Amino acid sequence: MTSLLNKIVWITGGSRGIGLASAIALAEKGTRLILSSRNREDLLKAAQQVRSVSGSSAEPLIVPCDVTKPESVQAAWKLIHEQFGGVDMLINNAGIGIFKPFLDLTLEEISLSLDANIKGAFLCAQAAARGMQERGSGVIVSLNSVAAIKIFNGASIYAASKAALMAANRVMREELRGSGIKVIDLFVGATETDIWSPANREEFRARMMQPEDIATALVTTLELPQRIMPEEIVLRPQGGDL
Repeated sequence: MTSLLNKIVWITGGSRGIGLASAIALAEKGTRLILSSRNREDLLKAAQQVRSVSGSSAEPLIVPCDVTKPESVQAAWKLIHEQFGGVDMLINNAGIGIFKPFLDLTLEEISLSLDANIKGAFLCAQAAARGMQERGSGVIVSLNSVAAIKIFNGASIYAASKAALMAANRVMREELRGSGIKVIDLFVGATETDIWSPANREEFRARMMQPEDIATALVTTLELPQRIMPEEIVLRPQGGDL
């Protein structure tokens, strides 16, 4: 089993939901965390929660980053590189969900979805992978969605962006495999986060997974023996998709 102790882990979208739950679970394993999201105040609250819940004495590095803006990703990576010289693991979790009929989507919504869900993840992966390639090891995990592989009405641009991420990761995986870098997609089904409306969360809570469930699966995946490349893992609620 791979030890996570002292591994340097960058989590985008780390201030809430699956990102925050993953930060807590990884802190309990003794990792050195870097948390990113757009809002610094949210990140400070998340860092405090990580310390209090996990019992970790390590202070997560707070790096505000808007993954839809290349200059913000560059600035975030510059700070991370100055502090740590690189990362052992990148958890590409930042993203958005816009759900509405195909004919009702605006150009702004289309662009924002692609910027957040594919371009931002791509740029963060590029930054992290260069250092990983030099060291000959590393892990890049994308918190993807089952919408990339199954049709859901009202999810056209969300599904398109997640399918694009899947395709990019498949190519990236083969290009980086020889450098000792793992590229992993977690295709996540219905999970109770704020991507869902309050009404839907109330109605379907009993059928949804929780962020902590996904965090547990993530940690288990990261602890697999180094010999294993867990390429694509689908995580659905026991009762199936909503």
